[in-house]
Amino acid sequence: MNIKRNTLSYLVLLSLAVFVFSFSRLSYVIAQQEGVTQAPGTTTQVQEEATSPATPAVGKEEAPPSGQEGEKKEEKGVIGKLIEAYKVGDWPMHLILLMFLVIIALSVERGIAIWFVYGKDPAKTFEEVKSAFEEGGLKRAIEVAEQNSKLPIGAVLYSALRVLEKSNLSELDEKEIKELVTSAVEEEYLRFIPKIQNRVPLIHIFANTAVLLGLLGAVIGLIEAFSGVGGLDPAQRQIYLSKSIAIVMHSTAFGLIVAISGVVFFAVISSRANKLVSALEEYSVRAANWVSLMAIDSARKSNKEKSK
Repeated sequence: MNIKRNTLSYLVLLSLAVFVFSFSRLSYVIAQQEGVTQAPGTTTQVQEEATSPATPAVGKEEAPPSGQEGEKKEEKGVIGKLIEAYKVGDWPMHLILLMFLVIIALSVERGIAIWFVYGKDPAKTFEEVKSAFEEGGLKRAIEVAEQNSKLPIGAVLYSALRVLEKSNLSELDEKEIKELVTSAVEEEYLRFIPKIQNRVPLIHIFANTAVLLGLLGAVIGLIEAFSGVGGLDPAQRQIYLSKSIAIVMHSTAFGLIVAISGVVFFAVISSRANKLVSALEEYSVRAANWVSLMAIDSARKSNKEKSK
């Protein structure tokens, strides 16, 4: 199972890396095509303006663009600015984007596990099993616990009740019964804790890595800015410095954006995971006490019947 999970993780990371590389190549091709197609359009426009007669626009006003056209132009402008900012940041932007995709993937996977797979309220499951025991006895309680055994508290109750069913309680004293039930409860409790908390710290690690990659891009931009301006004339020096400083600003800003998003995701998910672990711990203790009392009571009744 662990080998399959590790293989799946490697495949996800490889897919994300391929996506980042494809996106960077696509943005580069689009930029080249825009540069090629822009010049002919400009020439044609200039020729049309030169050959067309100057007619006075008396009493005629240009119709303003419709709302939909204006929104489309604005959307294209925003997307274009984002792509341009991504390209200006140079290669550190690809690594920061990879960190962002990994953070999103981990957050979605952990969110599904914590909220939907293990997220049912332990109190409801505990009350369901107790009600089943009161209505149909031990056998019915075990059936209900087994139906909820994929949930942490359901597995805890199922393990404890199975001990009550299998063990010869009349031959054990109260201390041994409590130890037997507590051992079964702790075994299931400790088995589910890693499943709830697994991979949550990785979100914080990748968020910190995004900040460091942003700083790396800033350092690279500063190195290029101060190392390549020695033999340039003032005009070229200004252009070169502005380009290098743009790399510094864009990579740092993108790294901070990804890091802030990762910290927020980590805070929300870790808070929910800790709350779930605390609830599981509370109801595991309740389950151990409840099953222990039933086991001790059953042992006493059995000993009384034997003494008669």
